Amino acid sequence: MNTQTFLSIDLVLHITGFTMMAGTVFADYFINRKVNRYLVTDKSRAVGVLDSVSAFPRIIGIGAALLVITGIAMVSIFKAAVASALWFKIKMVLVVLVAVIGAGVLGRGGNRLKALLQANDDRNNAAILALKRRLGVFHGIELLLFLLIFILSVFKF
Repeated sequence: MNTQTFLSIDLVLHITGFTMMAGTVFADYFINRKVNRYLVTDKSRAVGVLDSVSAFPRIIGIGAALLVITGIAMVSIFKAAVASALWFKIKMVLVVLVAVIGAGVLGRGGNRLKALLQANDDRNNAAILALKRRLGVFHGIELLLFLLIFILSVFKF
């Protein structure tokens, strides 16, 4: 297999990993907006909706692994031509931010939200709504970061 074929396969798999991650986060964002309807009025239904997306972190993880492996492979082909480019350095910072927000904020926040809902205590309603609002903001930020990563990858400067 020549270098061009290997590079093309890497690029296809890289885009597939990116699509898996960004698409799943996009779907998760809209499903979580649907959960907002049930947060205070029907907590068991909200937990049910949250349970239905329990496979999302695994899908995002598979996409991330694919993205990292193929990214390393492509950088090894291009060597310093890519790694020293400004767009690539900015992209790497954004990728780290996506990982931190996804695992650190959204992952832990989602678990906290589910625990608050399962407690089924009406005294938690204010905390539930505040947490949900904060998670919505971070979902939006993560989607914006994915868009910026995509733009940087297309319009290399």
